[in-house]
Amino acid sequence: MDLLTIQPVVQQIADAIASVLKIEVEIANHQFIRVAGTGEQKNGVLTKMEGDLVYRSAIRTGRPVVIVNPGFEEICKRCQLYRSCPETGEICTPIFYNDISLGVIGLLAFNQEQKQRLFENSEGILKFLNKMSDLLASKLHEHEMMERLKDSSNKLTRMMDLVEQGIVVMDNFGQIHEMNAKAKMLLGLSESTFPAAIKEQLKELVQHHQGKGKTIQLAINGEEKSFFIVRQELSKYGNQVEHLFMIQAVDEIQHLAERTAEDRKKAFNPIIGNSPSMREIKEYAFRVSQSNSTILIQGESGTGKEEFARAIHLSSPRKQRPFITVNCGAIPEHLLESELFGYEKGAFTGANPSGKPGKFEMAHQGTIFLDEIGEMPLHLQVKLLRVLQQKEVERIGGVKTIPLDVRVIAATNQDLQHMVNEGRFREDLYFRLNVIPIFIPPLRNRKEDIVDLSYYFIRIFNESFGAKILGLESDVMEFMQRHVWKGNVRELRNFIEYLFNFFTNGWITMEEAGPMIQKKLNITEEKGPSPFYSIDEMEKQLIEKALLYIKQNHGKIEDASTLLGIGRATLFRKMKKYQIDTQYQSDTSS
Repeated sequence: MDLLTIQPVVQQIADAIASVLKIEVEIANHQFIRVAGTGEQKNGVLTKMEGDLVYRSAIRTGRPVVIVNPGFEEICKRCQLYRSCPETGEICTPIFYNDISLGVIGLLAFNQEQKQRLFENSEGILKFLNKMSDLLASKLHEHEMMERLKDSSNKLTRMMDLVEQGIVVMDNFGQIHEMNAKAKMLLGLSESTFPAAIKEQLKELVQHHQGKGKTIQLAINGEEKSFFIVRQELSKYGNQVEHLFMIQAVDEIQHLAERTAEDRKKAFNPIIGNSPSMREIKEYAFRVSQSNSTILIQGESGTGKEEFARAIHLSSPRKQRPFITVNCGAIPEHLLESELFGYEKGAFTGANPSGKPGKFEMAHQGTIFLDEIGEMPLHLQVKLLRVLQQKEVERIGGVKTIPLDVRVIAATNQDLQHMVNEGRFREDLYFRLNVIPIFIPPLRNRKEDIVDLSYYFIRIFNESFGAKILGLESDVMEFMQRHVWKGNVRELRNFIEYLFNFFTNGWITMEEAGPMIQKKLNITEEKGPSPFYSIDEMEKQLIEKALLYIKQNHGKIEDASTLLGIGRATLFRKMKKYQIDTQYQSDTSS
C-alpha cells in the first residue's frame, strides 16, 4: 500500500487541512517522497525529501513529534539545516494502517503567527492530525478495495471471454447485465447495442424449462442463423430475476463433432509412416473403426498388424471397453479352446474348481484381436464360426449359452484364400472374417517410411539407453533404404537397437558402423567387393575427379566442395581419410 497511488486525494486533504488551520501541510509516504504539500512545499511534490530526520523518528517510534525550536533541538543536530532551519515550528504524526507504516503527515510553521496558531492548542492539533491520519489510511484502504474489486471484475470478464460459448445475463425485465465477447461475436453486436428482437426471443426462453436446450433462428445482420441456447436461473432479488443464457452456433457444434472425429484419429498417431499407402490405410482403418463389422488384417510378419487392431479399437465407440489379444499360434492346441471359450468347474482334470471365463467373455462390449488366425485348428474354426454367427458362447462343460457383444478383429501373415483352396481353412469362416479386409504393405514397398521409423526408434532408444544419438548419416540411411527388410518394421527396430549397443552419441556413419552393419545383416563378399568398400572407392574417385576438374580450370577448393555438395571441412577430412595427394589442396587453394 502506497499513498502515491491516491496522490490526488492526499493533496485534497492537505489543502483542506491548510485551509482550516492556516498552517502549511506536508504529507510523505513511507519512502519519504513528498506526496502532497501546500505553500512552498507544493513545489517539491513527488520528489525525495531532504532533512527527514523528524519524520523518520515519528515512523520509528510510532509517536507524534513536536519541534518547538526547529534547528536547535537534539533531533536537529544531524540535519544539514542545523541552526539555520527556515521553520519556526513543526508537529508531525505517523500514518499507520493495520500496523503498516504508510507515511507521515506534518504541520509546518514558517513565521511567528503560524507558530502561535500551531502551538496554542497543540493537544487539539495532535488529535486533529490523528483523525487526518486515520482518514488517509481509510482512503488508501478504500482505494485498495476498489482496485481488488476491479481486478476481480476484470478476471471474471476475462474468464467469461475465454469460454467457448456465448454468455448473456439478462433479467426478467429485459435488461442486459453481462455479455461476453463470444456472445457479441455470435450475435453480431457492438458494445452498446442489443436488438429488441433478440431480447424478446430470449425472454420467451425464460418460460422454457431451464437446463434444457432449444434451437432457435435469429436474424444476424440480415442473415438467418441457427443457435442452440440453454437457460439457467442465476439469481433473484425481490421481483427481479437474472437469467444466464449459454449460446452456441449450430454450425460450430457440427464443427466440434468433426473435430472430435479428428481427435479419435489420434489413436493412429503411434503408427509411424507417412507414405501415401500408409496415409490411405490409416484413413481407411479409421473409417471402418466406427462400425461393429468384423475386420481381417493381412500383412507380413512385423508390419504392425496388432498396432492397427489396437488403434481401430481406441478410435471406436468401444474404446472405454476391453481390448483382448489372443495369439492363436502361440497357445497349444489343447489349451486354445478353453482360452477362447472358457470352461465350467470340473470340465476336465486340472481345471480351476471355480471354472474360468474365456477371452470372448472377457472382451464383452469391447474388442477381441485374434492374431495368427491361420494357425487355428479346423475343429475350433467351427466353434468360432458359431460364435460369430450366433453372437453367443458356450463354455467347455457348460449347458447354457452366454450372449456376447464383441467386435472381432483377426490378423494373419498367411494367404487364407490359398489355405481355403487347400482345405486347411474353412471357406465359410474366411468369408465371415473377411467382411472388412485391410492389407498392410511390407516395408520394402513403402521405403519413404524408413526415415520416419528410424528416427522414431532413435528417440525411443536414446531414452532407454541414456544415449544422445543425433541420427544416421546419409550414407547409412541410403543403405537402409536399399536393404530388403524381410522382417519389416520389427527387423528395422531390432537393427536400430543393435546399433545403440555400439554407439552412444553423435551421428552414426557408415565409416564407423559399416563392419557392425555387415555382421548384423549377414552381408557377404561372394558377389564381389563388399558394398562398404565400393561406396568408399566411389567416393574417393568422385573427390579425385572433382579436384582434377577444378585444377584444370584454375578453380579453388571451395569450387570442389560445391561440386561435390559437401562442406570445405568435410572435403579436407575425406581427402585425409582416402590419402588423396595433398598437391590437389595446395594447387587449388591459391
